[in-house]
Amino acid sequence: METLEENLEKTCKWAVKRVYTLRYLKTNNLVESLDNAHAIQSEFAEWLDPNIEDHEIYSLKCLGEDD
Repeated sequence: METLEENLEKTCKWAVKRVYTLRYLKTNNLVESLDNAHAIQSEFAEWLDPNIEDHEIYSLKCLGEDD
């Protein structure tokens, strides 16, 4: 099972890669692609800000049928 730190790192890398991909995507609808990139950047802005050293992140444990 992935640790919280591993999951956060993977998610952050996905966001950066997705924004980059959307920015340089060859598409007929460049405005929509840039809007999507901006939406992801806005959602992850706090995570991507190099001036913020620490983040308050809360995680909820998934409760399955056995819990």
